[in-house]
Amino acid sequence: MENVRPSTDQMLRQLEHIAHEMQQAGLWSDERPSEEALASPNPFCFDTLAFEEWLQWKFLPQMRELLEQFGTPPENCSMAPLAEHQFLELEEDTDRLLAEITEFDNLAWHFFNAR
Repeated sequence: MENVRPSTDQMLRQLEHIAHEMQQAGLWSDERPSEEALASPNPFCFDTLAFEEWLQWKFLPQMRELLEQFGTPPENCSMAPLAEHQFLELEEDTDRLLAEITEFDNLAWHFFNAR
């Protein structure tokens, strides 16, 4: 199997898949967290946001911006393990969402490791 570098468009589409699955799982919010909550200096804003809030309001917009401006994801993108851990606490079915996050991680890995 050929190891092909994913395109920026492919990675942007994957972010849309993540957003869609968040909506399907009932984890999407129309209410934006406060600026103070979003400005937390802690990783993943763990002290001010639930993981799914961070995913919607920080990760997705920042990742879109990186891809649109620079055409590249961060080199070390591995969200699936944290997502899997955080989703254990939720009642919602997050299997498909976790699969989409895992696919984004895979695309990011192939972006830097394709030959």
